[in-house]
Amino acid sequence: MNNSEIFLDFYNKIDAYIKKQDKFDSSMSFSQKIKNSKNKIVQRFSDELISLAELRNAIVHNPKIGNKTIAEPHSETVTRIKELYEKISNPKKVIPEFAFPVLGAKENDFINDILIEMKNHSFSQFPIYDDNNCVTELINTNTISRWLSSKLEENGTIIIDNVKVKDLISDIEFKNNYKFISRNTSIYEAYDLFIDQINKQKRNLDVLFITDSGKKTEKLLGLITIEDIANKV
Repeated sequence: MNNSEIFLDFYNKIDAYIKKQDKFDSSMSFSQKIKNSKNKIVQRFSDELISLAELRNAIVHNPKIGNKTIAEPHSETVTRIKELYEKISNPKKVIPEFAFPVLGAKENDFINDILIEMKNHSFSQFPIYDDNNCVTELINTNTISRWLSSKLEENGTIIIDNVKVKDLISDIEFKNNYKFISRNTSIYEAYDLFIDQINKQKRNLDVLFITDSGKKTEKLLGLITIEDIANKV
């Protein structure tokens, strides 16, 4: 197969996938499908996909010379449409991409032990669990900094002996500033949750907690910050 044939094959695969997923009518053009698709990956690459549609039209609708198409795609273009098809039809999921043990604590745990674990593992935040191991809040380094500054003595010393996790809760800037997602969420859908929060609330989510089906009552499989995911998409 030459480049134009390979290009058209993957173009048609993308077209068929979007049509099936979004249940579009057969009469709808490729560009209309792209503009109306609810697929987050399609939305992200919409401008590029519409440009590829123009190339497809040039291949299909222009007359051939010597049985060869006038518009023959570059190899890089063929590689790119293959990549887009893979991203759309089989996007990376948050699991296993962000799967790791999540450090957590109960309200009556001592903060000393948590601070040691955060230092040892370079964690910047940890969830607070209730007696059923369900997340009730989130403590991050900003919370800890605010609490420490409020406890600073005039001589510059801070005493943290016998301080418990529950003592930091009042210093959380934004309460319940997190969401739960399922393990099957794509990295693009996860990233857009951060962006939607910024656009609507004018502030960022602290984290996305990952569970099997996105329920807060399930075991945590991992968590994501915007810094974690920004370079993945």
